[in-house]
Amino acid sequence: MITVIGAGLSGLSAAYHLGSDHIVLERETEVGGLCRSVATKGYVFDLAPHIFFTGSQYVSGLIDDLLQGDLVRQARRAYIYLEGTYVEYPFEVNLHGLPRETIEECISGFKERGRTQPGNFLEWIHSTFGAGIAKHYMVPYNEKVWKYPLDQMDVDWIAGRVPAPSIDEMIMGAKEKVEKDYGPNAYFLYPRRGGIGAIANALAGRVGNVSLNSEVMEIDPKGPKGANVTYGEDGGGKRTIESDAVLSSMPLPEIVKTIKDAPQEVVEASERLVYNSLICVNIGVDRPMISDKHWLYFPEREYVFNRVSFPMNFSEETTPKGRSSILVEVTYRGKRPNLEETKIKVREGLIAAGILREDDEIDVFDALDFKYAYVINDLDHGRNVAIIHDYLRLNRIHPMGRFGEWGYLNMDRSILSGRNAAEKIRVGVG
Repeated sequence: MITVIGAGLSGLSAAYHLGSDHIVLERETEVGGLCRSVATKGYVFDLAPHIFFTGSQYVSGLIDDLLQGDLVRQARRAYIYLEGTYVEYPFEVNLHGLPRETIEECISGFKERGRTQPGNFLEWIHSTFGAGIAKHYMVPYNEKVWKYPLDQMDVDWIAGRVPAPSIDEMIMGAKEKVEKDYGPNAYFLYPRRGGIGAIANALAGRVGNVSLNSEVMEIDPKGPKGANVTYGEDGGGKRTIESDAVLSSMPLPEIVKTIKDAPQEVVEASERLVYNSLICVNIGVDRPMISDKHWLYFPEREYVFNRVSFPMNFSEETTPKGRSSILVEVTYRGKRPNLEETKIKVREGLIAAGILREDDEIDVFDALDFKYAYVINDLDHGRNVAIIHDYLRLNRIHPMGRFGEWGYLNMDRSILSGRNAAEKIRVGVG
């Protein structure tokens, strides 16, 4: 028996590719992990906004098969809200509309940037974009998102995620719109119905033996076959599975806590891992088309949120006709901010940015909190993760997914992570 811990995309993918002789344990009442959606009063909100894009033909074909092609393909409409104006993403090639002094500072900084090998994320920002873009956008935005010193973050995770235009494109973009697609998500897909959770739900339909309300309580790696996994069943009972192997998408700090007699070195490495938490504020508004955009970035400090998205523009099926929907993200580290106070600050910020009006009638105004949202690649990330992974794999516990691999994995990579873990088990590796 193979035990799969977690019914997010990686766990469901692992079970799908195992085919049989497995059980999936999911502590929540629904599958999907962070890639699920909630429906309320006719609105559908994702648990943080998700879009689907991939360079993998395999994953693309799988998603198309799962949803029977019921996907909306769209050209990205993403903007940075700065100095009272909307700057189209990517920022560096769409400077037109900003004050002349800001434009000149960004262009001169780009020309004069030092092309040294960066040793941390802050140095990477300056060596890639120069002092002007760093000052006005990249540094304040990333400080707001990560809530962590940028000079204490590594650069491995950023490769391929941020477009790198030329100086000629930047100068042209300071004068007028540049007609060119930038970045891997310039075009993306989104389920027509059910929000992003439709993908996990469809995948779960192909997977057998998923046990919901089943939280892992202890893993004993010294079982007769492999790891003995004890979990709490719905109703308060306990059950122990003698597992030949375990595939886990549990966050590394959490799985280490469950392992009986885990070595001190592994425990200490797990305690050094760094991550962000997230508050998502879901807002339904009784007014149509409050924005034509997909999402907005907010680098300025006066706004508590870092990103605002509009589900009704991902698919009209997410929102009742004649109304609008907003999903607001607020990251934090450590102690969770008061949710009601956060909602007040969010509303005030949306009004200040001209997205909401004082007299808007609000149908939905919910705040959801997620402890594990974003892995932070600090300078000790690789060493700490390696200590934990080596120990887990030695005991036939295979980490997968964003929080198992402890990396910045998009949806397609999470699916591939689950497939790869299953294939290793099927061929007897580890």
